[in-house]
Amino acid sequence: MMQKTNENKPIPCMYQELNPEMEDFLAAYLEDGRRRGLQESTIHLHDKIGHYFLSAVTESGCLKPQEMNAQSIGAACLKISSRWYLSHIRTFLRYAYHSGYIGRDYSNVVPLFKRPQPYPSVYTAEEILKIENGVDQNSSHGKRDYAALLLATRLGIRSGDISSMTFEELDFTGNLIRLTQHKTGIAIELPMVSDVKDALKRYLQEERIRCDSPYVFLRTVPPYNHISVQAITKIVRTAIAAAGIDPDGRKQGPHAFRSSLASSMVNDSIPYEVVRKTLGHTDQNAIRSYARLDLEQLRGYAIPVMEATGTFAAFLEGRYSLS
Repeated sequence: MMQKTNENKPIPCMYQELNPEMEDFLAAYLEDGRRRGLQESTIHLHDKIGHYFLSAVTESGCLKPQEMNAQSIGAACLKISSRWYLSHIRTFLRYAYHSGYIGRDYSNVVPLFKRPQPYPSVYTAEEILKIENGVDQNSSHGKRDYAALLLATRLGIRSGDISSMTFEELDFTGNLIRLTQHKTGIAIELPMVSDVKDALKRYLQEERIRCDSPYVFLRTVPPYNHISVQAITKIVRTAIAAAGIDPDGRKQGPHAFRSSLASSMVNDSIPYEVVRKTLGHTDQNAIRSYARLDLEQLRGYAIPVMEATGTFAAFLEGRYSLS
């Protein structure tokens, strides 16, 4: 089976082929998503999960969406290997009901599953300073690596926006960085702090290859394209290792510095809205996951442990057995 992209170019697809009724049903759902402005990557995900789900429903004997019922939907959900798909299936079923494909809203049949939110990877201010100093600026591309790293540690800029940064986005006179984020399409304006400004100037004046490329950070060998996102991740990993920092399970990419910056700002009582705008988030609640517990401050609110008495005290002292 071949799946079509937005440009009507077929691409290979490993999904089980559906019968015409189910195929049209899924196509209508995807088209509804496009009308609502969903990105094509999201449409592709809905297509994938929809195929898995409808294939499982078909195996239970339902050949048309109108034939789906609680039993067939429940049986299909049991066959879905990834619980993360369940929320998408619930949305699919709500669409089926509201668009008239089925007579009841069976979304409540789908088991609830809340995707766990990972704890943000955060490095302390002391660790970040060591990581920055871990870059060998005397190497053939050290000044480039240092400037790119500071954009992540000091301003929280995403790796994709660093790798594709252009000279038009740098305002050395006004000490500003103006860019449109690739991930969200939202334009943001950030201060070009003195350390970042000095690092950029040293790289541009002393190390960057002389060429007409509009991109700031270039490869050191031909062709002189802008560096990749993977190259920035390597810069961070190398600096962490050189600094002797133990990641201890934390992520070792530039995104960890966004988490570190956000957590630091939140714990310094900077309003969520200011932090959100600084990092260029569109979700009003996105920053809340970055708020970390400041254990040192919480120690002052610790409640004294009450002294054990009675049976519990006897148990702690070994004078009483639960058996």
